[in-house]
Amino acid sequence: MAWHRATILSLRQLSPTTTGLTLKIHPQPTTNISIDSSSSNNNFTFLPGQWVDFKPHPSNSSWCHPFEKIGGYSLTSIPQSLPQFELAIQRSRHPVAEWATVHARVDDVVDVRVGGTFTYESKSSSAFEDDDDDDVAIAALSSNTDDEQKHHRLSEESVLPTNNRMLFIAGGVGINPLYSMIRQWSLDQTHAKTKETNTNNTPRAVLLYSGGSRESLLFVKELEQLMNGKPDQFRVVFTTTTKGQNGNGAANNASINGENRGNLSGGENSGGTIFTEGRIDSVMIGDAVNWLNHSKNMAEKSKQQQQRELPQKQPSTKIADAVFVCGPPGMP
Repeated sequence: MAWHRATILSLRQLSPTTTGLTLKIHPQPTTNISIDSSSSNNNFTFLPGQWVDFKPHPSNSSWCHPFEKIGGYSLTSIPQSLPQFELAIQRSRHPVAEWATVHARVDDVVDVRVGGTFTYESKSSSAFEDDDDDDVAIAALSSNTDDEQKHHRLSEESVLPTNNRMLFIAGGVGINPLYSMIRQWSLDQTHAKTKETNTNNTPRAVLLYSGGSRESLLFVKELEQLMNGKPDQFRVVFTTTTKGQNGNGAANNASINGENRGNLSGGENSGGTIFTEGRIDSVMIGDAVNWLNHSKNMAEKSKQQQQRELPQKQPSTKIADAVFVCGPPGMP
């Protein structure tokens, strides 16, 4: 892949340890980049979920490392935002991460190169079709604390949603590529202008997002806005592994159905942001899957009505059309 030159437009603090960068690709081909002499900015593009190799340019006065260093960071924006794009970089001892989160300034210049096959593709952008309605596409990515990502694919191709149910599971900075995917998925639903809001054919997605503390969770407000815009289609459960993080809002946020754990499976009118405590486990995943497969009409009917209307056949073992997992080793 070719290298491309970009300028930092803005920096903002996303959490005490993570900095968000907005950059803009230069319109002209890059020259004199030692790693790749065929660099060009005319064809810079990416898919949601990919990362960039990231290299501060020696011309930056704030970059004083004597040797060339490269970091790798997931894109958090979507292709439609180009030529601007966004990154979220966690502070660490790695020279590039330290520079980006401590020393980098607006107008500093970097070179970037897109990589990775852990991706979400819109139906409109691919001819890929899956005729096996019982398959579940699964993709996983493991990242260390430096956000230097080690890629592990469980499926052979970029994951394309072939139906309507999407499950995202994020741990720590693993939210970064999933946030890009979710933004693209949300935009796809807006473009689709789906009218079947009361049927099982309604596209739905759930994000289960775990962090060490409330202050370490990224993009909370942005995810809430996406959820509020599509309350029948998108839900988020934020969970923290440090006890006592939910504060005064715990009683309202952590229990949709009056239970101790966040629960998505109630009626459609019981929405709202869910904050809870503990690690993502099988109970939480099962609740998310139930909501993905539960229509508004079914939620409003009694159990007796539902039982009478169920088709006389074995229930499908398919839990979702695609599952994306990104986080530290040991994630479910």
